[in-house]
Amino acid sequence: FAQGIHERAYPASITKIMTGILAVKHGNMDDLITIPESALNLEEGSTEIGFQPGDQITLGELLHGLLVYSGNDAAMTIAQHIGGSVDNFVEMMNQEAASLGATNTHFVNPSGLHDDNHYTTVYDIYLMLKEAMKYPYFVEIMQLSSYNLTFVRRSENVVQHLDATDQYLTKQVTPPKNVTVLGGKTGTTSKAGSCLALASQNAYGEPFI
Repeated sequence: FAQGIHERAYPASITKIMTGILAVKHGNMDDLITIPESALNLEEGSTEIGFQPGDQITLGELLHGLLVYSGNDAAMTIAQHIGGSVDNFVEMMNQEAASLGATNTHFVNPSGLHDDNHYTTVYDIYLMLKEAMKYPYFVEIMQLSSYNLTFVRRSENVVQHLDATDQYLTKQVTPPKNVTVLGGKTGTTSKAGSCLALASQNAYGEPFI
């Protein structure tokens, strides 16, 4: 059964599934990255971890900030690191979507901040999350209910507690009987509304997206 699976929709931060795929596919999690000024203060109301220019952090920690807390500053920093530039990374996102058969998708940024030209479909999101679940590190992070993010600011270690945006993981919401929510990705913008892509399993341990 399917309903409206090929209708164009705005994905908001569900976009970060693709950003995460490219990070685990092309990046080294131990890479030390310096947060650039251009990754910060993206627009009013943007979800950000609160980095300052010059902070240093590993790609692995950035990926936690991206997937657990949905930080847009993490998304932008990952894009510049993996792609060399945000524009180049967005090109990589669109190529990856095409290679997965997500032919009704077009990305213009790595975070999901609203743009009329940034869209996907339910079916394409399914293809992306299915691909993401091939990477154990991605799966491990998307199941976390919270995370203590560590980075270096002016030679001092900073630890920042992040709670997951997924209310099934934080136990604010109870899943239906015999359903175990493994994780996934949330997203919210005024134009996209409240978005949710979930990986779960039934009582027999069979996975569903």
